[in-house]
This record gives sequence, structure tokens and C-alpha cells, in this order.
Amino acid sequence: MPARTLPARPTSPIKTLAYILSPSFSGSTLLTFLLARHPAIATVGELKARALGDIDQYPCSCGQRIRTCTFWATASRALVDRGIQFEVGGFGTHVSLPGSYLRDRLLQCGLRGPVFETFRDLLIRLDPTCNSHLHRILQRNVAIAEVVATIQGGSLFLDASKDPLRLRYWLRHGPWPIKVIWLRRDGRGTTCSFMKHHNLPIEAAVREWRIAQEECERVVRYVPPLQSYRLTYEDLCRTPRALLEDVFDFLEIDRAPVEEDFRAIEHHILGNAMRLSNSREITLDDGWRDLLSTKDLAIFDQLAGDANRRSGYSSSQQ
Repeated sequence: MPARTLPARPTSPIKTLAYILSPSFSGSTLLTFLLARHPAIATVGELKARALGDIDQYPCSCGQRIRTCTFWATASRALVDRGIQFEVGGFGTHVSLPGSYLRDRLLQCGLRGPVFETFRDLLIRLDPTCNSHLHRILQRNVAIAEVVATIQGGSLFLDASKDPLRLRYWLRHGPWPIKVIWLRRDGRGTTCSFMKHHNLPIEAAVREWRIAQEECERVVRYVPPLQSYRLTYEDLCRTPRALLEDVFDFLEIDRAPVEEDFRAIEHHILGNAMRLSNSREITLDDGWRDLLSTKDLAIFDQLAGDANRRSGYSSSQQ
């Protein structure tokens, strides 16, 4: 039985879905801000919209609280007009099924090898509750993306959710052609960020990065080679203009002037705290070189050096 595919609405403004794939702390928010300047690209960053915290205090990247943001008020009304009950406190776009532990685990457990993923697909199709729930969540994602694209005027929607499993669901069930931007960063930098932001010991932080990196490696095997583009955070910071022009070519949209002041226009981007920074300059964060000790680097190389080398980074502790 073929995968159930969501039909695109006849009036959908979206022609293509672009998806940023990466482990956390790899520069996806910076890349999202830069791409959002292009008039053909509509985005709100991480469409999965998890962990917004205190929604009454959650700030939109435009500077307003999300509950009082004019953009989100307009989007909410448009969704209600489409028969979708929506409010910013509950996007309902993350694939999960609370209240049913086994089904929730089936939908959310990390991306594995082809045998497991075939078995997962089969179990979802054979379970009417799980299958219909997944279908409703994806329909909701489609509706929100279309409303955002209508308001912002883009024909390409960018989902910067990063999550490999979410990309797998888009690939299996989404209504649009998908182009994947696989963003990589030296795993030592990402590990350092995990340690700093989540107060993790080095061993746990390395494992977090390695698991995420290996899931990215697995999901890109499902993507036709011409539909994926690989870039690094380091290159994005060093040569943003040249690299973004290549990304525009990959996305098959006109090259637009690349302004490194990525906050020069209003955005409404969800995601990590970097979106709220006042910085207007692209600066390479390689603080891991000073923050990770010789022992930390040795632990990283022992636990994940091979994965880092597969991404094109040296195993040197320099």
C-alpha cells in the first residue's frame, strides 16, 4: 500500500517546501534569517513549534509578544476562516500522540535504519487511530504553511525544524516537492553548545550530537541527490554571499541581493534564543577551541570523531 499523501489545495500558494536539516546549535537560525530576506521564501522558522514555554511572555522575533503580534493575529484569523481552531498557545504541528504511550513512541522515536522505518510505516498504516492522527497533524502543518505563505507572499515555504524524523514524514506524506538543505557544523562546536545550554557533561553532550548527526545521515538517504544541498555553518559565516547565491540556485529561485544585516526586515521566526539577539553581523562562533579542554577533545574524538570526519572535519584536536 503506498504512503498516504496529503493533497495540495488547488489554490495553494506554495510550490516547493525547503527543509533545513541539522543537529541543534548548528546555525539553522542564522541561515533561516538570511533566507527569509528573499521575497520568494515564506517562513516562521521552526514550524514544529515545540517548547514555547510561557506563551503569554513568549516573544516573536519581530519584538512583540507572540499573543499580541499583528502577524500571528492575522494568521490565526485566516486559519479559523479555514475551519481550523488555532491559537498561538497550541500550534499542534509537532508529530506526537499524547495519552497513548505506545502510539506516541511509535510516532516519535528517533529515526533508525531502513528495516525499522519500513516496520514503523507498516504499523502506522495498520493502526487507524495512529494513521488518522498523523494525517490530521500534517494537514494542520500544510494549512499553517499555506496561510503564512499567503501573508508573506512567498511561493517556497521554509521549515527550519531540523528534525530528521519530521523530514521523513514530510517526504512520505507531504503535498509538495521537497528540497533539503543539510546544514553541518563541526561537532565539537555543537557539543560545546549542548554543554553550555543544557548543562551536560562532555560525554552526554557528545552522544546528543552523534545521535542527531547519525539520524541526519540516515534520512538523507531517502532524498534524491539533486534534491539535497550540503553546506557548513563555518562556510556560511565566512562567505555568506557566495554560499547563499548557491542556495538560491539550488532552490530554483532568482538570485537576490544578499544583505548580511539579517535583521533589516521584520521577521516572525520561532526557534532558539539567537533569533532575539541584537547582533546584526555574521560572526563565526568557534569558542569551543578555547572552552573544550584537551581531555574534552580526546573524549569527543573517542566517542564521535568518526562521525565528525564523515562530515568533513579533521580529527585533529586543534
